[in-house]
Amino acid sequence: KRGQLEAAEAALAEDEDFLAKLLDMCAAKKKQYDERVALRTQEQAALSEAIAILNSDAAFTTFGGVNATSDEAESFLQQRSLRQQSVRRHSDIQADPRRKAIGFLQSAGSTKGSSPLLAKIAAMIQANNPFKVVLAEIEKMIALLEKEGTADVEQKAWCDKERKEANDGIAAADIKIGELTAAIDELTRAIHDPETGLLVQIKETEDSLEQNYNTQVSATKSRTEENVAYQKDISTLVDAEALLEQAIKVLKTYYAKITDSALIQVKKDDPAPPATWEDTYKGQSTGGTSAIEMLEFILKDTKNEERQAHDDELEAQHSFEDLMIELKDSEKAMQESLASLQETLATTEETLHLKQTDLAKTMEEKAALEAYLLKIKPGCDFIDENLEMRNDARAKEKDALTSATSLLKGSPAYAKYTEEKRQEGSGDCKVPCNALEDGVDCKACLAKVTVPAYCAGHPATKGC
Repeated sequence: KRGQLEAAEAALAEDEDFLAKLLDMCAAKKKQYDERVALRTQEQAALSEAIAILNSDAAFTTFGGVNATSDEAESFLQQRSLRQQSVRRHSDIQADPRRKAIGFLQSAGSTKGSSPLLAKIAAMIQANNPFKVVLAEIEKMIALLEKEGTADVEQKAWCDKERKEANDGIAAADIKIGELTAAIDELTRAIHDPETGLLVQIKETEDSLEQNYNTQVSATKSRTEENVAYQKDISTLVDAEALLEQAIKVLKTYYAKITDSALIQVKKDDPAPPATWEDTYKGQSTGGTSAIEMLEFILKDTKNEERQAHDDELEAQHSFEDLMIELKDSEKAMQESLASLQETLATTEETLHLKQTDLAKTMEEKAALEAYLLKIKPGCDFIDENLEMRNDARAKEKDALTSATSLLKGSPAYAKYTEEKRQEGSGDCKVPCNALEDGVDCKACLAKVTVPAYCAGHPATKGC
């Protein structure tokens, strides 16, 4: 039991530590999410303000006098206005890759769940920003979309993991609660059952011990009283025997004298007595013999009675001793049983207390897991319900940005832009490099060495 308690306490400590870390992670995730929402909100507000500024009449007039913005310049329009004019501008979009990219971005940006980033790129293209800036911003936005997609996937995986672990924990808690409840019911019955419970057994054993004690006291008292009566009876019998023996002795002595006297008279040759009475009287010699015999019979019966009293006393004493041994053995067994029952009761009550404590803790853990699920429910429900839509929206945005990049890079203006950048990179070697970029004159100029010197190191170059 102690091992189970230690294991349960260790598991509880691990769960509490995990929950604490989990709450810290949730707080960090929430903070990150709030920061992302704030950044997006600020970005949208800044973009809206910038579009409003650039789309104003003053900006239109100003940009009309600037070559970089007057050539095929368009004002920044609300997406709703652009949709209303989409039919009128269809031929222009087909004719100009830049305008086509703008229209593609605006169309993709008008779908549900799309990011304001597409409108930002469209606004940058409308403002004739340099290709480098626009393309770099597109790459940043594609990377941001991918990062957001990864974050959503991670958030979904985290929610699934947390929910699974919490639900598994709740299921395990339910099983444990059922087991603990059944164990508590069984332990309660073992203690309080009105027929077989430990309390009833202890009470019955205590009653039996009390009855055993009372039986011992009663038997001892009866044996004492019987022994006193026995001793009194024996004393009476002994006295009676003494009296009988004394009487018999007296009578025997007396009648012996009468018999001796008669014998003496017969032997003498005396003169004849006078004729006044018959000289043949011998007293109660014949009846006396019968009396003696009767007394001897009584004495014999008295001695037999004494002997029977001794035998009865001995038998009664043996029976008493046997009864006391039996009672003492029974008392010892009941005392041992009572001690065992009391020890079992103490152990059972301790186990019951531990089970009840464990049940309360398990129910608290289950309640904590259920509360945690409710806490993460809004965010996790949102990601579950909107992940597919968000992925679709990001895919459309990414496709729009990729298509815009392709359209921009395929435009004559971009080709002109890249050529100008190449020529700018040639510096003082602009003339030979424009003539033949992979020729020896261009290569030697860029390497700042003479043509013969460059050819010595690179004999396969054109013109060597």
